[in-house]
Amino acid sequence: MQFGVSLAFTEASDYVPLAIAAEANGFAAVTLPDHLVYPRTLSVPYPYTEDGVPRFDEDDPFPDPWLTAMAMAGATRSLWFYTSVYVLPARNPFHVAKMLSSAAQLSNNRMALGVGMGWMPEEFAAGGQAFAQRGRRADEMIEVMRKLWSGEWVEHHGEFYDFAPRKMRPPAPGHIPIYVGGFSAPAMRRAARHD
Repeated sequence: MQFGVSLAFTEASDYVPLAIAAEANGFAAVTLPDHLVYPRTLSVPYPYTEDGVPRFDEDDPFPDPWLTAMAMAGATRSLWFYTSVYVLPARNPFHVAKMLSSAAQLSNNRMALGVGMGWMPEEFAAGGQAFAQRGRRADEMIEVMRKLWSGEWVEHHGEFYDFAPRKMRPPAPGHIPIYVGGFSAPAMRRAARHD
């Protein structure tokens, strides 16, 4: 059995020492939180508490998960790193694919992508992405990213993304696992299709 440790709400300066300690004590993975921004006023209630108030506040740290994963990967030898969870549809699939293939190459393939569909419209606005249809768009994003991770000439003609042949380098050095979070029926179906 393998165990991971979450570094949610931890100061960025503590990430590397905690990763070293986690590896020394037999942990298999470190999970990293993600949010782009925290708006002064939320337009929707937080869906994971009864009162709609988030479990985090404006001063809780959310350092970029891929930069912190790389810092920890450089200080460890066997720990895996994955997001719990990365708000995928608030991003551009080409940017995410490039970051992850590069991180996987530089870490000896110790990266995984934990995704959620997001709940905060303000975060999508900050990322320049539409909040509507985020689940369907994320499904297509995963398809696009897996194509790009091959390192070969690929093209895609879908509902949200349409591009002629292009190649992304470096390729992923192996399979990058994708873990799906969520409680809805679509989230469960999405989880069943991935890792």
